[in-house]
Amino acid sequence: MSIALTPSTSLLLGLSGALCVVLFTWGFHLMTRTSEVTSDFITAAPKKKKSDETFILHRITELIGRPFATTLLEWLGEEQQAKIQARIDAAGRPEGLTVRRYAQRKAGEVLLYGTLAVFLFLQGSTTLALVVLAFGTLTDLSLYSEKRKRQEEIQKQLPDFLDVLAVTVSAGLSFRQALARVADAMPGVLASEFQLALRQMELGTSRRDAFAALRERNSNEALGRFITALQQAEELGAPLSQTLHALSTDMRREDAQFLRRKAQHLNPRVTAVTAATMLPGLLLIIGGGMLLGSEVDLSAIFG
Repeated sequence: MSIALTPSTSLLLGLSGALCVVLFTWGFHLMTRTSEVTSDFITAAPKKKKSDETFILHRITELIGRPFATTLLEWLGEEQQAKIQARIDAAGRPEGLTVRRYAQRKAGEVLLYGTLAVFLFLQGSTTLALVVLAFGTLTDLSLYSEKRKRQEEIQKQLPDFLDVLAVTVSAGLSFRQALARVADAMPGVLASEFQLALRQMELGTSRRDAFAALRERNSNEALGRFITALQQAEELGAPLSQTLHALSTDMRREDAQFLRRKAQHLNPRVTAVTAATMLPGLLLIIGGGMLLGSEVDLSAIFG
């Protein structure tokens, strides 16, 4: 005798099976690495409470993948970890994300969504399995989205920042003092990047290396040109205030062009959304009016 399973029952069984697999692997990991677990409880500093803004799915995957983070980091190697750190820095380290937490999330995503996708695929739900499997890229998609938002904020803040910096330099302050003063007076994404560069210089990093690292963390072309022009002005001895004023004027012009391009990209989306929302209602109104006006007898159709 065969028992028919409803889709909700199949999903519940899949979740239960995935949870059993995760708990079994976690317990096996703890049993085989008891010395590491004991040292963590004794020597580890109390962990800081995570921000409530962390997405609930990220919390779940971090919890599932925590026992496997060390193994995954060893497998990645230092070079790949450096690339991951660069991506996290480019996104502004959202939610205090670190390389270890990134490894925890990815391990948890592979275990959770991969197990669910395999179970759904075996049940014959191929489309649903692909949708669940796509959740495995959730961390990378969030980093990409945060990086784009951050670069747009830098594009908006850079002209005003350069204007104030030029005025501050013209007042007689040195470049480093003026940069620190403006960064404190105009908080934001751009100010936090310059504050990080200033802290690196205070720790002994040269100005050229600190600004080179700033350019590597951000893919904004306007910011890259500002750093290049700043280094050239320093090498050639050109007046810094005039250079900053000229850069600010050029960037305001480019910012206006950037906003025009962005508006042009939004026009098709607005048109599609408007058509998708208004067209069904218009068809119902026009078709219903024509049907009522024609006085057609529908009793034969609807009984």
